[in-house]
Amino acid sequence: MKVGDPVMFVDTGRYAKWFYGQLGIVESHTKAQDGTYHVRVRWMRPVQYIDRQATISDFPESYFYSAR
Repeated sequence: MKVGDPVMFVDTGRYAKWFYGQLGIVESHTKAQDGTYHVRVRWMRPVQYIDRQATISDFPESYFYSAR
């Protein structure tokens, strides 16, 4: 997964209620101290998350599907 890649949120856990199936573009890709990778995503459409509109989110890379 690289900066600029289109991705879809596919994790079915805790955040699926709000983000499952949402599309975004990877803005950054980093390796955490525990060795896992995380991405910052700018959503193509703001996502209603609890009481606000999320335009950018940070999640583990494994929560996303990338066609590239």
